[in-house]
Amino acid sequence: MRIVTVNLNPCIDWVCMVESYTHGGLNRVRRVRSDVAGKGVNVAVALNNLGQQAICAGFNFAENGALLTEKLDGLGVSHRFIEAEGAIRVNMKLYEESTGVMTEINQPGAYVSEENQKQLLEAISRMDDKNGILVLSGSRPSGVAADFYAQICKRWSGKIFVDTEGEALQLALETGLPFALKPNLFELESTFGVVCKTPQEIASFCRENLLRGNVQIVCCSMGENGAVLVTPQNAFFCPALNVQAKGLAGAGDAMVAGLVYAIAKNLPQEQFLPTAMATAAASVILDGTQMCTAQGFSDMLGIMPTMQAI
Repeated sequence: MRIVTVNLNPCIDWVCMVESYTHGGLNRVRRVRSDVAGKGVNVAVALNNLGQQAICAGFNFAENGALLTEKLDGLGVSHRFIEAEGAIRVNMKLYEESTGVMTEINQPGAYVSEENQKQLLEAISRMDDKNGILVLSGSRPSGVAADFYAQICKRWSGKIFVDTEGEALQLALETGLPFALKPNLFELESTFGVVCKTPQEIASFCRENLLRGNVQIVCCSMGENGAVLVTPQNAFFCPALNVQAKGLAGAGDAMVAGLVYAIAKNLPQEQFLPTAMATAAASVILDGTQMCTAQGFSDMLGIMPTMQAI
């Protein structure tokens, strides 16, 4: 089975950790960490750490793109990027240790030409695998239209996982091709103009509005409040693990990796959500934008809270 993750907008995450954040005042940084990342990159790295090989495709940038390829080469993650002009963007993240709250300031990506976009579409067509999995996740750099993920969907004949928001998510969904969706609660509510106050309301909305076309899985993460997973047959809620979070960036990407891992391993449906949440928990206990280790995943899976059918 071929697994391809698409990363359109790579980044360098600078995480500054402070004990307590003072808005408009002086903040003394206790620790700093820098990670080359991006949502599709994170998914590929997490899968690699779990022993499931993936190819990381998408755009990289000429000025400092070597930072990304060197990271992936060092981890043994395959990559097939289309190189564009410009530099990888920098995201600033301020993590308040006393509350566990992360404040993010994310830059837009550099401009990507239509020719580069055409090259990526052609590359994905060449990698197409009717038995494989394609993961589309994250934001788009400048110059890339909202329908680009929808265009990519039409180039892939296997299962498609989509983790994005807004118009890009709506247009991808309209193709009828995605197999799985992984919005967080904010993305779900803001994209579809809905307010869901309980896991039951999330499940009802997803069942009535999102399980259409090829969609067989919707997983909505709610941070410290847990997550909901909905399929045509069942809906489940699982509380979050009570862990000391150190790095919140990439938690959603780890969940996507966990879902892909569960599908690739042909796990029963009842194990999809615990697997995804254990992958996320094993990532947030690490500083910065680090993805779970195999041992951390195993440890978290062993202490998962009881999942509830809803």
